[in-house]
Amino acid sequence: MSDLIGKVALITGASSGIGAATAVLFSRLGASLALTGRNEVNLQRTRDECMLVLHAEAEQPLLVIADLYSEEDVARLVDAVIKKFGLLDILVNNAGVVFGAV
Repeated sequence: MSDLIGKVALITGASSGIGAATAVLFSRLGASLALTGRNEVNLQRTRDECMLVLHAEAEQPLLVIADLYSEEDVARLVDAVIKKFGLLDILVNNAGVVFGAV
């Protein structure tokens, strides 16, 4: 896998599971990250894990607590990413909710 130095990645559902693991990997590969989720404590934990492996050329992760069911939250999220980084290269749309039993 090529490195991600100079790329900006937005990872939804970054507060746990695949989203959190993707964030740590992308941080190690040099991407500047915008992390979003609904659980602030878990999202901060993900950020802390990313900081342990943060590539020297990456910026510190941006955290945005948001519910992607809310159009206002989505707009606020995108605005925050563009304001901090000036662009968005990668979207990992990992947020999801399971309703009921399968």
